Order: sequence, then C-alpha cells, then structure tokens
Amino acid sequence: MRKILIPVTLALAGALGCTPATPAEPTMQELLRDPAVAEFAAWQKKHSLPAIDLEPAGPAPATPGGTRIGGPVWLAVGEVWPADAEGKPMSFLAQVDFADLPPLPDYPTSGVLQFFIARDDYYGANFEKPEAGTFRVIWREKLGGAGKLHMGRPAGDRGIDDYSPLYDATVARGIALKPRRTDQIPSVESWLAERDLETLLNDATKSDRVYDFAEKQNELAVQGHHVGGHPGFTQSDWRAAKPYQDVDRVLLNLWSDKHLMWGDSGQGQFMIRREDLLKRDFSKIFYQWDCY
Repeated sequence: MRKILIPVTLALAGALGCTPATPAEPTMQELLRDPAVAEFAAWQKKHSLPAIDLEPAGPAPATPGGTRIGGPVWLAVGEVWPADAEGKPMSFLAQVDFADLPPLPDYPTSGVLQFFIARDDYYGANFEKPEAGTFRVIWREKLGGAGKLHMGRPAGDRGIDDYSPLYDATVARGIALKPRRTDQIPSVESWLAERDLETLLNDATKSDRVYDFAEKQNELAVQGHHVGGHPGFTQSDWRAAKPYQDVDRVLLNLWSDKHLMWGDSGQGQFMIRREDLLKRDFSKIFYQWDCY
C-alpha cells in the first residue's frame, strides 16, 4: 500500500499534540555573515585595548605588597586611616601592586595603588560627578620605610556594615588576585559605540542583529576583575557626558562575585585620563558603580 505524506503545519502539529522543533539560535559565525554585525565586530577589534585580568586566588598573604581585594593594608607610621568628612573610617576596598602584574602599556611597572571608599548608601559614589565621590586612592611609589600592616579595618572598628560592597570574610582575610595578560574589546554599551556607530545602531533594519550579536558576546564572556582594557557596565556608560569623554584608562574594575557585591550584582570602577596616568598623577580619578 502506498503511503500518503501529509505536510504538518504548526497549527496541525498543535492539534495532533506534537511539539514542533524550535529553530536553533544562530551561532556567532552565522551572525558574523551579516554585514552590519561584521562592521560592528571590526569596530570592536579596532578599539581593542591591552588589559590584565585579575582572578581570585584564595586568601591574601599578610604582606604590604600584593594585588588583592580587602584584607591587610599598609599605612606609614603617623598616617591616619582615610575617613569621610564626618570622620567615619572608609572601607579599604582593594589594592593593585604593579610589580605583580605583567607589563601594561601606559601603566606603572612598580608601585601600589590603594583604594578606599566611604561607607554610606552609595558606597561613596557620586552618580552625577564621578570625580566628586567620597573615596580616596593612595599612590605609593614604594612601600619601604616605617609603617604598619592593618588587617582590613582601622583599629577599634567593630566590623564592616551593610554600607560596603565587601563581605565581612573578605575584609578580614582579603582575597589575592592572580594576574593574566589579555586584550579587551569595547561593549555595545560603551559611549565609543554611540560616537562611532550612531548610524548603524539607529538603523532598525540592522541594529537588532548587532544587539543580538552583542548579547551573545555577553553570554559567552566571563565578567571579571581587571586593570586596563575597557570599563564594564550593567546600565549605561557615564562617560557619554561631554566632560568625561576623555576618561579612557581603567585603574581597577571589580565585578560582583562571592567576595563582594555591588548592589544587585553590579560592578565598580576607578578610571583616569591617559595623560594623567602617564604623568603618574593620581589626584584626578573617577569612581563609579552600577548594578542591574
């Protein structure tokens, strides 16, 4: 007997109780065949910047040097622990020891940057003026001389409260950060994309495919701590405002993980203009964070 083949439409499949196969999502390579996506990817490659990924690597050693989140911090004899305008001690957030890192163009090859932020509702940030927050970055060209190692908090302080992104265990022991040289491309949220790709991103016939590609990049990427490269964002790029469009070098970008939490799984960053970085002038730093 001859079999009769009947095409099964989606409606008929539903009536028969069958579940039609879901079309497979396009791969990155398939998306790159689209001219608009290829243009965007080429733009990202053109604006790639060298960076150092910083991977958590267990408790930080109790030493003055070393790159870490929280934990021990060295202060010189007679030096007062950084405090806000009301005299409330700040949180020691992290430090970067450049002697620990692979060489990075524009950045020091030695010396330490220590990052302190206020303990308030906004973790010391000023969302209108990133340069005007309540934070302090100390540049120590050398750690030699008389000094004292404090274990993550000033003497007499009873503990870090909810007004800090650091968990108590991170404050107490610190988390060492292991460096790895890499390169980073800007995200579609970067103000550079707005500057260079306005026509492409405002074309509804093309932008959907570009954003699909960017979303897949985000799914495949591992958001991690880093020095150099490009800043990360969960919302929008604060540098789109004209006064900040030349703030182009990342001193430290920290993402939420099991050791710290920026609001609702966000990230925080300290940035500087390249011209000031080259002069080793760390008096003009910009601090900002955002979350989902």
